[in-house]
Amino acid sequence: MQGQRLPAILLGGIATAVLALPTLLAHDPITTRVTWNREISRIVQARCVSCHSPGGRAPMSLAAYEEARPWAKAIKEEVLTRRMPKWHAARGYGDFSNDPSLSPFEIALITAWADGGAPRGTESDAREGSAATGHNKRAGHIPTRDKDSRTISLPCGNQSLPHGLLIGVRPELAARASLGISVLLPDGRREIIGYIRNFEPDFATTYWLRVPLDLPPGSRMFAEFAAAGDIPACSLEVTIQGPR
Repeated sequence: MQGQRLPAILLGGIATAVLALPTLLAHDPITTRVTWNREISRIVQARCVSCHSPGGRAPMSLAAYEEARPWAKAIKEEVLTRRMPKWHAARGYGDFSNDPSLSPFEIALITAWADGGAPRGTESDAREGSAATGHNKRAGHIPTRDKDSRTISLPCGNQSLPHGLLIGVRPELAARASLGISVLLPDGRREIIGYIRNFEPDFATTYWLRVPLDLPPGSRMFAEFAAAGDIPACSLEVTIQGPR
């Protein structure tokens, strides 16, 4: 009887092993020292969870390792192509203190983590990550507005600006529209504020200038669409600091 039962036992064991094989192969082998606990979670907390959190604007949460791990390869592709984090100001046009864009080093860390099996790391890694706050200090800084700051609404086009310091601009455009924003100073100099491309209304934001621009009397703002043709609906909320 035992001789007759043995093949059945073996077959049962093989079937169990085959069924378990997808689970065994579900995770890539770990080939990196970059971990979620030490490096990646800090980047995600600083750059991503404002949208990628439970109830946020993004379709999935990345706030915890268990939530982010299945998306590791997709996260890598999004950051390599700079589709994420969402930021519609073109690089090289203007300098903004709340720019959430990843540095080349941060992109390299995420790539190494995703390609190396996306490990969680240890509790020791988590303590090291908590002690290092460099990423959080650089990300998404919004200046403190004093009592002399005010926000005015302007239509796009060629508009007169009040005297003061220009500290922020919030465009409201039609979806996928692109807009160049600049200031013409009384002495004839033109200062580029920013170039907003492929606007998404759901991700509208104020672009806070890292260095405020002094606006002498007679300064004018130009907000011009990149493509000729019909002008879609467009307005600007301009934040200015200084005497009224």
